[in-house]
Amino acid sequence: MGQNDSPHQTPLVTVITPSFQQAKYIRETIESVWSQGYPNLEHIVVDGGSTDGTVKILEKYAKQYPNFRYISERDRGQSHALNKGLKMAKGDIIGWLNSDDTYHPRAIRRATDMLTKHSKYGVVYGKAFHTDANNKQLYAYPVDPAISNARLYNVCTLCQPAVFMRKKVLDQAGPIDESLHFCMDYDLWMRLSKTHKFGFINEVLANSRLHQEAKSVRQYFTVGLPEIIRTSLKNYGKVSNHWLFQFISHHMSEGPAWLVEHLKTFQVLGATPRVRQTNRYEDNWVPPRLTVDIQGGEKAGIPLESLLVTGEHLLPEMHSGIGKLQWEILLNGRKIRTMEISRGKFAVEIPLPPNTYSCKIEIRSRAFLVPSKIKMNSDNRELSFRAKHIVALTKSEVKLYKLLEQDPAAVGDWLMAHRK
Repeated sequence: MGQNDSPHQTPLVTVITPSFQQAKYIRETIESVWSQGYPNLEHIVVDGGSTDGTVKILEKYAKQYPNFRYISERDRGQSHALNKGLKMAKGDIIGWLNSDDTYHPRAIRRATDMLTKHSKYGVVYGKAFHTDANNKQLYAYPVDPAISNARLYNVCTLCQPAVFMRKKVLDQAGPIDESLHFCMDYDLWMRLSKTHKFGFINEVLANSRLHQEAKSVRQYFTVGLPEIIRTSLKNYGKVSNHWLFQFISHHMSEGPAWLVEHLKTFQVLGATPRVRQTNRYEDNWVPPRLTVDIQGGEKAGIPLESLLVTGEHLLPEMHSGIGKLQWEILLNGRKIRTMEISRGKFAVEIPLPPNTYSCKIEIRSRAFLVPSKIKMNSDNRELSFRAKHIVALTKSEVKLYKLLEQDPAAVGDWLMAHRK
């Protein structure tokens, strides 16, 4: 197909641009679409009700290009905006270009050529660059030329603006997941790659702009990485070591107990027993009889090794007559041991009998007080100690906890050796 093809000879391409408060960049985004010279094109901007001058810019382009459409109204975020755009789209091929990113010349042409020549591909993608706030090239985006569902489990090496998809493939996959605000594109690639092949175009198709307002810069660890982990669990039932290493490295300062507790929710070592319920209060204080309901492990044949409890014994600071805590530990109503807890912070592993799976553990403390009775405050609860973490550990998880505690630099190698 040549540059002089008529619209009837080329597939209709719809480019969807979600936008909110991007007046600073959106002109460049729009110009990169309409400078493509592609003859059969529509561009839909779904704006979330911007008040920064974006709408005036959109009005200008709506007058200039008959196939440029926009709406501007409050929405529930980027994923919702994309779904609205997809419902409006008439094209056979969909491009998704955020309002601060840009296409390279002939990007659309290269994508349509690939999809027209190769019916086996449901999605095509190309190379890309990261650019700065002024759209100056910084470095090449690490695009993988051999994307597959298995590869996407380990890492995402697709640059979202450099991706083009058949509309019928998107319709089959279902809508963008509106519960996601960061990695909705990664989730979509995972879903699409289960049933469709991805074709690589060995050309630069797009620029992904990095600037201080960008979500990829501001929210990667607070929003992005937790969403990536949740999305991996949704699509694969597990999380790759690549994402786990990032999570562990970023949260090392939270301490080994916090890390193990979160890693268990990611099923790092499989579906191991977990704490289902406790009677711990919302502020982490516990009554003199702390109950812990643990479930799971029987089906996988993975017994418990110990119960990890971390927290603080603060009663001596509140009442001079209270010294050490005396604990009586019961397993399914039967006493299995006693322990003594000194004042201040503590981290205690309570060993459990062999072949312990689902069970109920009770920790009875002889020392407790009621703040209102000692005229400390109006709290009428019986308080014994503060329990920050209560984690059921298998033998492997105990080793992971010890490693995080004593040699965190070795955790990466250990996970590589112990995870399938």
